[in-house]
Amino acid sequence: MQAASRLPQSRLPMPGSRLRPPSQVKMPTPPTENPVTVANTTTTTKRLRSPESVVPIKKARLDSHVTKPRKPSTNGIKKALVTRSNSASNIGAKKVVVKAAPIKQNAPGRPANFSRPGGTTTNRRLLATKNTIDSAPATKPTAGLKTKRQPWDLKGRLEDLEKIYNESKVGKQQLANNLAENSTQLESVTVVNTQLQNNVHRLKETLEQVQASLQSTQKNYDDDMRIRNREIEDLKFKLMSVERQRDSLTGELTAAQKQTAGLQATVAQLTSAQAGISAELTVTKINLEHSLSEVRCLKAELVKEKEIIEDQNQCLMENETERRQLHNLVQELKGNIRVYCRVRPLLPEEHTKSEGEITHINFPDKDSKVLEIDTLNHSSLNESMVNTRKGSSQQPHEFNFDRVFNTTTTQQDVFKEISQLVQSALDGYNVSIFAYGQTGSGKTYTMEGVNSSRNDEGVIPRSVRQIFETTTKLEEKGWKYQFEASFLEIYNETIRDLLGDGKEAKKHDIKMTGADGSSDVTVTNLIYVPVTSSSKVHKLLAKASENRAVAETKSNERSSRSHSVFRLKITGANETTSEACQGTLNLIDLAGSERIKDSKSEGARLKEAQAINLSLSHLGNVIMALANKESHIPYRNSKLTYLLQNSLGGNSKTLMFVNISPKESNIHESLCSLRFATKVNQCHIGTATKKVR
Repeated sequence: MQAASRLPQSRLPMPGSRLRPPSQVKMPTPPTENPVTVANTTTTTKRLRSPESVVPIKKARLDSHVTKPRKPSTNGIKKALVTRSNSASNIGAKKVVVKAAPIKQNAPGRPANFSRPGGTTTNRRLLATKNTIDSAPATKPTAGLKTKRQPWDLKGRLEDLEKIYNESKVGKQQLANNLAENSTQLESVTVVNTQLQNNVHRLKETLEQVQASLQSTQKNYDDDMRIRNREIEDLKFKLMSVERQRDSLTGELTAAQKQTAGLQATVAQLTSAQAGISAELTVTKINLEHSLSEVRCLKAELVKEKEIIEDQNQCLMENETERRQLHNLVQELKGNIRVYCRVRPLLPEEHTKSEGEITHINFPDKDSKVLEIDTLNHSSLNESMVNTRKGSSQQPHEFNFDRVFNTTTTQQDVFKEISQLVQSALDGYNVSIFAYGQTGSGKTYTMEGVNSSRNDEGVIPRSVRQIFETTTKLEEKGWKYQFEASFLEIYNETIRDLLGDGKEAKKHDIKMTGADGSSDVTVTNLIYVPVTSSSKVHKLLAKASENRAVAETKSNERSSRSHSVFRLKITGANETTSEACQGTLNLIDLAGSERIKDSKSEGARLKEAQAINLSLSHLGNVIMALANKESHIPYRNSKLTYLLQNSLGGNSKTLMFVNISPKESNIHESLCSLRFATKVNQCHIGTATKKVR
């Protein structure tokens, strides 16, 4: 250690550090040499021993055993260096010459035969290294290098190796930069190639259309030729008739000439009458001048009327802006999270002995805001519980919501109640509508409906149709809108793009974007489709419905096994009033909670049910935290709550449908859903603000 401490500080490793062996060091390629040089240089470096073991340690061992300096033998190391020098010279690299360091005397006061414990093995290794160095043959210095170092100058040789290593590292960095540039160019070429392929495809389609048009034109030409030939035959027949008529007209001409003589006399009479007509024409011109002056006055009045109309249009635009403000004020007064309850009717196969009458669910008020659940006669309760409740004065469970839809409510009635909330998305607000309830309670029917019947369309297609119809009316007032649609599902805590082809396994992550890092929730690698009409959106909905995960269970023959989220981003601008807004419409169909013992789920269905129940449980925890106004809201516990972060506790106008099954056997799940909806209705998340660009 004393010998190592006498070495220059620039050659010692940092305290507590350990030099990596060359096999673990990435050797860069020199910038001016062939790439082969890097490989050979790397190979040469790998064969050298670690500098930490060659210089400090072995030199310390050598100082402790050698009593007087002697010239080391370099036969072995010279042979090794000849091989490395030949490899480097083949590719134009610099030869490496390692010089052995001079052997120093022992420290004063230390005997010549002094050795540390366990130093015998180290001495043998050090002597073997010195013999290798002594046995290496001398080589001629390569052009461009400094004077050949002495065989004992190991430090100098190590400096040469470090210099070569640094040059190789710089070269490798340049090659990495070149590789990055080439990768960028390759991506650009790939994009251009894709565009050219699309252009070729469009040109092929255009060619096919032109060929079809040419065939149609040729057919029309042949038809026209046949028609023209028939017309020529008809004209020939008419020509013969005309010739016969010409003969008859020649006789008539003779008679007409005689009449002309009489008409000339009549012309003389008419000339005399012309003088009187000219006088009348002069009077008419005077009257025309008076009429023109009146027309000019009417034009001036018309200009004034146009100015009045423009003022009225300006007032109309101001009234429209005021209407938007009043409309949003009304929606805010109703509450940010509104809850609507809907009870679906019984299906034909669910009719009981009471001929389909639902006896345990009542709608007592006329305002359709109260729902009662009577559990006194519920057949699933055991006998002791029934007797206890009959002996008590327990009242039915009563729940109050913003709106309650009974079993006779149509899809049109439901949408009429939420249509004004959808309008807020066009005004620049974030609007979220989601359906919650047990499996088989009618959530998907409420949100999506049945595509085959327009009367049975759900909230999503009706909302899209209303938005585009309203956009057409607002265009007359100077508004122009752009729309982007996306559709995803959360299946087993994994986000899947329902608008993709299903072949690309891209990873989708939920991230917060915006100036403050929490403005909007976005999903990476998601397909956003620009849409210009409701029909195009309906095609996207049909595609997403085909890709969504559904399966049959004991509780529902077509059960949704994932949470689906449809998002429509709306960007509007009014050049006349210089207004601009940006809103988002989120329409969410949650997967239904289910009791595993009732659904009899196994295998993949069991895993899906567990993931669904867990995510809905996390949703309940978030609602409880919001209701209790806790400082920490556990949004990140599941993908569902993280995605709905802005809808539940952010800048959004939110409405929840709680769907109830009318089956008496599902009364427990119905009560759980209604209690959860009551908690949601009590949440206050703040007033939503308009997003103005």
